Amino acid sequence: MTGFYEIFLIDNRQAVLLQVFAKIINYSPKYLLDVVKRLRQRKIYIGVKWRKNWYIFLPNPNVNKESKKKQVLTELPSGQKIDVDASWIAARDYQPVALDNNTNKPIVLTINSGGKLGVAVTSSGLIPKTVNALVGVQNQQYRATTEYSYGNYIFYDTNKMSTFDPGTAGTLKSTQVPQAFFEVCRALDAAENTRNGANPGLAPRRNLSTTVSFDTGTIAVAATIPIVTTIQTDGTIQISGSDYLGSTYSTFANGSGDLTSTNIVAAFLETASLLSAAEKAVTPVENQPNNIQIQIDVEAGNATVSGNLPFTTAAAATGDVTVKAIDYL
Repeated sequence: MTGFYEIFLIDNRQAVLLQVFAKIINYSPKYLLDVVKRLRQRKIYIGVKWRKNWYIFLPNPNVNKESKKKQVLTELPSGQKIDVDASWIAARDYQPVALDNNTNKPIVLTINSGGKLGVAVTSSGLIPKTVNALVGVQNQQYRATTEYSYGNYIFYDTNKMSTFDPGTAGTLKSTQVPQAFFEVCRALDAAENTRNGANPGLAPRRNLSTTVSFDTGTIAVAATIPIVTTIQTDGTIQISGSDYLGSTYSTFANGSGDLTSTNIVAAFLETASLLSAAEKAVTPVENQPNNIQIQIDVEAGNATVSGNLPFTTAAAATGDVTVKAIDYL
């Protein structure tokens, strides 16, 4: 673990920078920060923010959940006092632990006699939750994922794969939700390009960006589309994507399947919503992926969609490469 040697003291409790801790347990810094914030909402404190940096307290591998140890409180810079050991015990129950890529055993932090931070792999003490790791197509793992903002692993239950009905003779052909979302992204991207190419005198429409990275094995989606809100007779508010391309370019056939949208813009937001709902249906809650985020701004009249999907590829006899989103649900 060369380079992981900067250990800080917060009220005599050892801590390291969040970025350092993330590398040790094979998480991305962004994903680990999300975990820390979710734990804080449950009053579980394993990290603290001081000025511009986040610090993670080092767990004590000798703390036993059943022990009657004397409570030791750590005072944060804000003056709040917390029990770090109790927080780590609670965090281990709440969040799946990191696993060593080679042995698939839990990782425990250690500090050697020189004061340097290291890791040890053990078969006892920590019990990982029962999940299946979705490995990438490069070297059986996602390359560069410890640097990627959406996390190192995606966990899924092989018995709970998603299903999607594309309908009959519709625009879409996919039968799983992540694939359908990627297919809609490609169709909307193509529609924008067609509209822009046919109208060189008009300002181009580039509300969607879809990037396929063979280095990370992921598809990154970023979009901001206009929305229309309609108040229903029962008082509920219906939100749908507004067709900013025009009917000439936004043609979409839902095939009378799972989608009801009649243009590609509305279909994009509808499919994104289906994928978001499918993620939230994953159980247990701590295993729910967060590969897509949707933010609705009724005042501004737009919806912002961010997505990050794993994919696999296939090469045809002609040399064509096919990209297909993996069903991680």
